Amino acid sequence: MKSLLLSFILFVGFSVFSQSEEEVEMTNGNCTLKGTLSSPEGGFESTDLVILIAGSGPTDRNGNNSQMTNNSLKMLSDVLVNTYGNCVLRYDKRAIGASKIENFKQEDLSFDDFISDASAWVDKYADNGLYNNIILAGHSQGSLIAITAANQNKNVDAVISLAGAGQPIHTILKTQLAATLTIEMQGLVNAKLDTLASGQMLKETPKMLHSLMHPTIQPFLISWMKYDPAKEIAKLKKPVLLINGTTDIQVAVSEMDLLYTAKPDAVRVKIKNMNHVLKTIKTKDMGLQLELYGKPDVPLSKKLPKVISKFLGTVGV
Repeated sequence: MKSLLLSFILFVGFSVFSQSEEEVEMTNGNCTLKGTLSSPEGGFESTDLVILIAGSGPTDRNGNNSQMTNNSLKMLSDVLVNTYGNCVLRYDKRAIGASKIENFKQEDLSFDDFISDASAWVDKYADNGLYNNIILAGHSQGSLIAITAANQNKNVDAVISLAGAGQPIHTILKTQLAATLTIEMQGLVNAKLDTLASGQMLKETPKMLHSLMHPTIQPFLISWMKYDPAKEIAKLKKPVLLINGTTDIQVAVSEMDLLYTAKPDAVRVKIKNMNHVLKTIKTKDMGLQLELYGKPDVPLSKKLPKVISKFLGTVGV
């Protein structure tokens, strides 16, 4: 029955379904998380639920923050619902957007909270009988959240990594910061990152790195650094789709390759000329890239939703 249903979806791939959107919420610990559940109207009685997890920083359910508005995650949701008949939940991570915490303190935030929240959303919809499969799809930092949550939750049927890193965050930071630091400063910064990665707070933080390593941020960094994406994905016993764009200036294709090496049964797709916000650009020029980050009307890479839909057709078959 499922294979027939999916064949029908693929056959009418260019049809347009009407969409309903429901504002949903869920309380987990000290946070009431807010999200948007999008579903095709009058399309199918049963389908897959894709839970989108945004990337790092104050990025909201739509893929936007105060520094950029590109609507990348909202666009992805719309295509998966309207063209392919899937259901999609996208939500604001805790302390971001509408998912506010009363008397919030930055130093109380932990990466493990993000994992727990993703898992709690899965449990909320796992047993209602409406969905064939529940898939966690994480973008950038959200990739690691999706992978680790799937390792901890039996109700996750598959994982999609969108521009996910293959190395621990402190290793990536060393590489990124090296491009802007002198040799002497690199040594100092690397030592600070190693201290955090060992689980220790810094006694002193260089002023130039306060925005990255402020004492109130260090507990979160420590909790994030303890996870190695390659080791986490190697433990995963569920179908995985790895996607990266060739013009992504934040997460290189080589990061996806590290994840694939750790989990060689994953489906790996490299999308030509797709950048970090999932849109098409042929250059890695920083100025042009950043300009695109702030253009909400520029459509997604056309190949991206097709690749995801094809993968969803294999889950649970």
